[in-house]
Amino acid sequence: MKSILFPTDFTELSLNAFTYAMEYAQKSNSKLIVYHTYTAGDPLNEDAQAVYNKVDIQNFRSKKDKFPPFEKLIKNSKAGNLNVKYVVDEGTFVESLKKYILKKEDKIDLIIMGTQSSQNSLFNIFMETNTIKILEEISKPVIAIPEKAVFDGYLDNIVFLVDYKEDEIIPLGDVIEKSQEFNSKLHVIHFDLAHVESISPLMETFKQSLDLAHLNNVEFISIDSINLKKSLTEYCINNKIDMVCLINHKRNFYQRLFSFSLTEDLLNNFDIPIMAIYRD
Repeated sequence: MKSILFPTDFTELSLNAFTYAMEYAQKSNSKLIVYHTYTAGDPLNEDAQAVYNKVDIQNFRSKKDKFPPFEKLIKNSKAGNLNVKYVVDEGTFVESLKKYILKKEDKIDLIIMGTQSSQNSLFNIFMETNTIKILEEISKPVIAIPEKAVFDGYLDNIVFLVDYKEDEIIPLGDVIEKSQEFNSKLHVIHFDLAHVESISPLMETFKQSLDLAHLNNVEFISIDSINLKKSLTEYCINNKIDMVCLINHKRNFYQRLFSFSLTEDLLNNFDIPIMAIYRD
């Protein structure tokens, strides 16, 4: 069974993202792993302290305990029978997470976590400069859930941004498979900012590299633009996009889109989850 890793610090932001993660796990028939790290002696936020008052965090694994806030959400959800596992590790968040994934106790296919403008959110910590290398080592896609995002269990419209590069073919194939799973329309979009020559030959060559036979839910689109962020935002609003997928690659044009300065509008103002796929 595939597994989704859900890091949490027990904040309200994290609980909202968990609602999204539950529906995603149920829809994709995946195990949901709720993951928390702690360092003895470190100060706790109010939400974490409330949980720590109810569980023995240091002996959590041996007691096979559960986190009350998440158990309540599961009980009240419409996600059906979820396969949920709770994991607690001692240590710093990023390094502990890396070790957990790399030791392959569970086959992690995806990470889902909440994000907001606060510099203290786990996602912001996750995306600090010194963390990018760790993400590349983990090589797992990450879905960032904005604070006010609502997920009804359906991904009707998904955007995948392409620059028609070879390293985009495999991850796009994975997202095409996921779009079939969710019965979604997949918008494969290239934003042409150069306006030098026709992009059509590149698009056709790229499409031939994919197994698109008998698929009627995938549309390839090229958009002329002088402002990538503005054009993408308008497209997402006009087409009721539920998620934007992009490849975070140091050689890829769209990497800069996943920096906070350029994704702030999508993540915070338009409440659209973003999936970042990391490639070597």
